[in-house]
Amino acid sequence: MITIFFRNLVRDLMRQPLRTILTLSGVIWGTFSVILLIAFGESVGKAQTKRFHGMGYGIVLMFPSQTTLPYKGFQKGKPVRITPEQIEDIPDKVSDIEIISPEFVRSCRIRYKRLEYLNTVRGVNPSFERMRNIIPAKGRFINPLDMKEKRRVCLIGNVLATDLFTTSDPLGKSIFIEGVPFTVIGVMAEKLQTSNYNGNRDERCAFIPWTTYSTLYGAKYVSNIIFRPLDFNRSAEVTQGIKNHLSKLIGFDPQDPDAISVWDTLEMEKSFRTFFTAFNVFLGVIGSFTLLVGGVGVASIMMVVVEERGREIGIKLAVGARRRTILFQFFSESLVIMLIGGLVGFAFSGAVVSLVQSMPESVTQFVGTPQISPLVTVSSISILLLIGTVAGFIPARNAASTNPITALRK
Repeated sequence: MITIFFRNLVRDLMRQPLRTILTLSGVIWGTFSVILLIAFGESVGKAQTKRFHGMGYGIVLMFPSQTTLPYKGFQKGKPVRITPEQIEDIPDKVSDIEIISPEFVRSCRIRYKRLEYLNTVRGVNPSFERMRNIIPAKGRFINPLDMKEKRRVCLIGNVLATDLFTTSDPLGKSIFIEGVPFTVIGVMAEKLQTSNYNGNRDERCAFIPWTTYSTLYGAKYVSNIIFRPLDFNRSAEVTQGIKNHLSKLIGFDPQDPDAISVWDTLEMEKSFRTFFTAFNVFLGVIGSFTLLVGGVGVASIMMVVVEERGREIGIKLAVGARRRTILFQFFSESLVIMLIGGLVGFAFSGAVVSLVQSMPESVTQFVGTPQISPLVTVSSISILLLIGTVAGFIPARNAASTNPITALRK
């Protein structure tokens, strides 16, 4: 029975080879498009999320500004000024904070021998390393002893290290920040980073203890606060708790939305995920329309096959064949054609994905590394089967509803 089925299928396909090739090419191209569009859409989303995490994961940034609401005799427009000591004390007053750091930011002239650049210097504490993914490729980040002794030490970004030292090793050497010597204790590992706030991206920054920064530059009030909550789902409550605590110390309405501006990166990441989910659905729909064209081709060729084999269908019905048998026969043939085209499309798309995966990261950093993941596979097969079912059912139903007397008269 199976042999007869495939013999009839091959006979019908070979009867009109050009028509068959065009039909299969439509299914192949449609499957190829669906898989690649979904795979690349997923990889672009992951790549952009990874680049966004270059700035840090789960962090909240708070920027002191000025009040826009009067509070206990203070008129609106009062500057909100926060000292680093007040920030270091926050975890003892506000619960559910994993790590926190004050941050001073300014542009400084950074010099080594005759090479000088105007880049960003950040005065922070040791917790900043974990929050901002400042991973040393060489040496180390600042530590509590550096903070306590107000040492003139720094970790520099990888691009800044290349600019100043070219190919030589920066560790242990002295650079001058605004004419003051600092010992390089570490060089940051290269990382992808798209988002940022004050100053240059981390690759061009110098990181020093905030105690040293405050002493050298006479800076009393921080540029911003950065912290990471223990529970990411409670970041809004923790942020409000910090505002409530600081409002008592400084004197401003804790409900004033402008006294301290907040950038919750988790909220932005949720928007990222929503956007790329919608983007992937859109790409899947576009690919489905391409595959739908192939499905229409399969339905058309099977309608012609039903017409050509009308006498055969009439004889089968006349000798007692059930209509559901005829329905299943032609439906199966349509589905097999779709599956053949789908398998070839899978093979082509797999070859393209493997080719992209073999490319260096510098080439694929914006689109990521596409993979035929379970999500891509399930989505593609589901779309293929759905269109194949519709494309196969229509001609199969026509075949099953054939009037045997009319068919035998042809």
